[in-house]
Formats: sequence, C-alpha cells, structure tokens
Amino acid sequence: LEKNGFLYVDEIVVPELEGKRHGKKIQDLISRGEQLLVQAVKDPMKTKGARLTTEISLPGRFLVYVPNGEGLGVSRRLEDAERQRLKDILKPLAPKEGGVIVRTAAEGASEEQLASDVARLAAEWEQLSAKVRTVQAPALLHSEPDLAIRVVRDIFNEDFAELIVSGAQAQGTIDEYVGWVAPE
Repeated sequence: LEKNGFLYVDEIVVPELEGKRHGKKIQDLISRGEQLLVQAVKDPMKTKGARLTTEISLPGRFLVYVPNGEGLGVSRRLEDAERQRLKDILKPLAPKEGGVIVRTAAEGASEEQLASDVARLAAEWEQLSAKVRTVQAPALLHSEPDLAIRVVRDIFNEDFAELIVSGAQAQGTIDEYVGWVAPE
C-alpha cells in the first residue's frame, strides 16, 4: 500500500509471551528488517496506515480458523444447548494445529457443513503457508473476497430463498463460491 501499516506492541502474538506482553517494548519483540506475517485488521484512513496484527485469522462461513491460536470458542450469541452441540461436533473435527472460533452463522449447521468449513480453511492456510516460504516481503499473500462474496458468506442462510444479482461476472463469482462452499 501507499502508507506503512502500524503494528502495536500488543498485536505481536508469540506463544512465549502469552499473558506477559504488558510493559514490553516493540524492539524487545522484533528487530529492524525482520520479516513478519501480518494481517490488516483495520483499513488505512486519511493519513494513517492500516492497523496490523500477527494473530492471523481466516474467516469461513461457519467458523474462523486461527492458525496460531488454540482451543475451541463458540459465539456467545448462541443458546447454551446449541453452543454445546457445536462444541461436541467440532471437538473431533478441529485442526490439530491452531484454534477455531464458531460463528453465530453456525446455528443449526450439520456436522458435514462444519467439517467442510474446517477442511477448506485448513487447506487455505496450507496454501498461505506455502506462499510465505517462497515470497519475498513485502508481498500480499491473501485478501478478503469482494463484497458480494462476503455478503453471501456472512449473511446468507436457509432463510433466504433467492438472490438477485446484477451482472454476469458477479453472478459467476457468486455461483463459483456457493458451488465450492455449499453446493446444496
């Protein structure tokens, strides 16, 4: 981008500092010229560059995969019984590496749908990890899909009967995404 991003010291996530970051100086955590994998968590505005974090997360339809995280979290917006059902389904499905956060959109999701989301996000992380090893910084490794895909991913559920799209290109993009993520 045109402007440098900004990485707050508290956004540098390394396992050995978990819970001990308070009072650390950024120069104690990273050094000049060091290559880091970061994710923009806030877009650039006016004179400020993008806000960055080293805590990478990949959102899917039903869950968010945090490759360097751990554990299994479930949205607090869901009823207790549904939260427990989703935890029970995901315990054996969750990736061996990283953590998973179940989104509110997972309410009522089947084991197959959740397994598909886990597999797709794990594969996406594998592709990203491979790029990290071959690309020279600075480089864009991944970006969020366009608005149409984000709307379908984040909002659509079985309550919707129809989607009206203007333009063959947008329709093709959405058809491809839905065919990949939820063909049914």
